[in-house]
Amino acid sequence: MRHWIISSLLVAGLSLASWNVLAQEQAAPLSASLAAQSVETGEDGKETFSSADAAAPGDLLQYTGRYSNVSKEPLSGLIINGPIPANTSFIDAGLAVSQKAAFEVLIEGESWQSVPAYKTVVLADGTKSRVVAEASDYRQIRWRLAEALAPGATLVTVYRVQVGQ
Repeated sequence: MRHWIISSLLVAGLSLASWNVLAQEQAAPLSASLAAQSVETGEDGKETFSSADAAAPGDLLQYTGRYSNVSKEPLSGLIINGPIPANTSFIDAGLAVSQKAAFEVLIEGESWQSVPAYKTVVLADGTKSRVVAEASDYRQIRWRLAEALAPGATLVTVYRVQVGQ
């Protein structure tokens, strides 16, 4: 049985994507793409989207990944990784995946966790305490698919980040 891990690497001002598909055996039979869009909210509360050729402090960006099984076999064990680029923070709003999957986050110094995630903090007296992490603490996110991706099927993932000040 093949297991696939999909990892995205965001480069060049957050707008270009280079996809790296890792497989245990031969080349992965998966087509992958990532689109980055700038999200604007109008006075009426309606969101509009435009190309994210550049990003400025405070901008809200939405990443949409599309993963298509181009083989004739189901792909099981898929894990789709989404990094949180430097100088950005994960935003809970807009998070979506088109198939049943476990959502997990990675916090610096911690292992992958489901939400609510926890982090260790050092208190004023020097003792350590586990506290619930904020979305801004997430450094990477991932979806662990519950079922195999059928031949010809496409998985869609969506998540948002906000560019830091």
